Parts: sequence; structure tokens; C-alpha cells
Amino acid sequence: MSLPDDTLSRLGAEVALPKIDRALKDLWADDETKTRASLINFAIYSEDPDALQANVERLDQITAEHACRALLILCLPEAGPPRARAWINALCRPYQGRQEVCSEHLSFLLEGGDAAQVQNIVFAHLDADLPLIVWWQGGLTQNFEERLYSRIGTLIVDSSSWADPRAEFARLAAVRADRSASFDVRDLSWTRSHFLRTALAASFQDTNARRLLPLVETVEINHARGQRCAALLLAGWIAHRMGAQLVANAKELEFVRPDGGLLRARLAEHGTEGCALQELKLAGPGLSVQITRDGASAFVHVCADCEGHAHEEILPADVVGEAELIAEQLSRAGGGTHYASVLPLMEDLLARAG
Repeated sequence: MSLPDDTLSRLGAEVALPKIDRALKDLWADDETKTRASLINFAIYSEDPDALQANVERLDQITAEHACRALLILCLPEAGPPRARAWINALCRPYQGRQEVCSEHLSFLLEGGDAAQVQNIVFAHLDADLPLIVWWQGGLTQNFEERLYSRIGTLIVDSSSWADPRAEFARLAAVRADRSASFDVRDLSWTRSHFLRTALAASFQDTNARRLLPLVETVEINHARGQRCAALLLAGWIAHRMGAQLVANAKELEFVRPDGGLLRARLAEHGTEGCALQELKLAGPGLSVQITRDGASAFVHVCADCEGHAHEEILPADVVGEAELIAEQLSRAGGGTHYASVLPLMEDLLARAG
């Protein structure tokens, strides 16, 4: 398959696969002002040739804050005949005057690439003894198999990009049930709800508000087009934190609270511009909370009313761009997340939400 020369030229110097290690040594030997730094192995895997240009730019942004061995893998399983090409580059940033700290950037184009070829490429060019974090773009294809995922420390996905989210969540659940799959999962759809979850938690610092929280009856979430998974994950997290259980065989998103009352969640799509999640409302006896974010604003507006006592607050919002979201995930790698507690609910939530 032919890719634009101007895009391929941004990958660095093309080298034969058997000469990659030697070429990397020569890269650093030629310039004493550059220092190689690496804290993790970070790989982007894609089967979409149209994403190559954007992924090069994303790696530039990500490595500016996170020193790593960066691997960019474009796999084209349907292309033929089988062929593998490789490029090397140094992604550098200034440090203390003239000195530059650099991440090694390895790019691979795998035409006709199957699972074995992907594994051999990834494992042969990892920085030894450092954890492997993989951003798997798109659905979990047949190349995502045991010999690969058994070596992954953290898997980053974006469920908003899945053509069939219900099937993909089922596949992810099945993989995680495998004893060899010990990787942590991070979903950018979950990360996109971080600002709302943080603001919501801040709304219940008051003792009276916490007392009324178990009586919440409705949750309403407005989301952008294509961000239904982010909204469902947020609704599932709220229900889980309240101890509510999904109603069996219900046609809508209904949960039974611990006191036997019902919690109903409603999701609505509102346009395409701005952030993924635009508004969250909770309501129950004596309590209402509304959190909104206009467009791509850097702030969220919180309005809370507890038994007639109103409170408003402006809080910082999260980033929007994918590179910034990934950078956040790399900063938090190894930390705890509530995503794992919501993940088992997603198949049923998607079935209810349509």
C-alpha cells in the first residue's frame, strides 16, 4: 500500500529491521548534546492508515512530557504481499540550556501483518525491564491475542471509536478473564468523565447532601454525538457508588437502590461541538445538583441545592484532546481507578440504552 511520502518522511530515517539496534546506537553517538531518556515503553497500535499523520503529531506531544521508548505501529492485515518497514527518530525537548533530553521513536509499517508479526516487532524492540503501555486504536482485532496481551502492563482503549461497543466490551471482559491477562485497562471514554466525577464528589462534601445522596431518583446526562459510552460509564459509576443494582429485563436504564427505591438514568445526545460530556443532573427529595460545561470551556459550573440551601461553584475542567488525555493516563499509570468496577456493567447498560 502506498502512503504519502511527506508523511513517511516525518517518521525519521528508514532502516532495515535487522539494523535497528545499530542505527539507534549511531543516532546517539553522532550528537553529544542529546541524552536518551526512557521510563516506559509506549506503543500506539493502529490498523487505520489515515491515522498515521495524526499519530505522529500525538507522539510529538506525548513525549514532550513523558520520556519513553515510543513505538508507532501501523498494521495493514489485508495488504499484501507481507512486508515490514521501519524508521527511527529522536523526539527531543530542551533541558538546561543546550542539552536535549530525547525519546527514541520507532515506527513500523506492517503490510499483511498478522498477530505473530506484530508480537515479534513489539517484543524485539522494547526497552528491557520497563513496563509496556499500549494505546490500541479501534476495535480489538484478531491481532490482539494472548501472546501479546500477556506482556502488556496497561492497555489504553477508546470505546467511543468502537463500531460495536457491546461486542467489544464483551471481548474485553473475556480477555480479562484469561489468567494470562494481568494488564490494567484505561478507557479514554472514562477519562472524559473525570471532570464531572470530580465536580460531583465536591458537591457532596456537605453532611446533609451526603445524607440525601442515597435518595437520588434521577440522573440525566447530556453528551456529544459519538460519546454515548462516556455517558453510560458515568451513569454506571454513579449507580455503583450508590450501591444500586441494574433492574433485570428493564427496557430502560433503571436501578434498584439499597432502600428499594428506583434510580432512573436518562441519556441525551446534544450536538457535536465541544466536550464529550456537557451536562449532568441529579435530583431527589430535597436535593438537586447540576454540573455544566459550555463548549470546550476550561471550567465547569456547579449548581447545588440541598433542602433550600443553594450553592454555586466554578471548578477546573479536564483537557479535551486525545494526546492530552493519553498524557494524563501515562501520569496516572499504576494508580487506582473505579473503571474496573463499572466495566462488568457495560454490556447490560448498552443493551438497555440501545
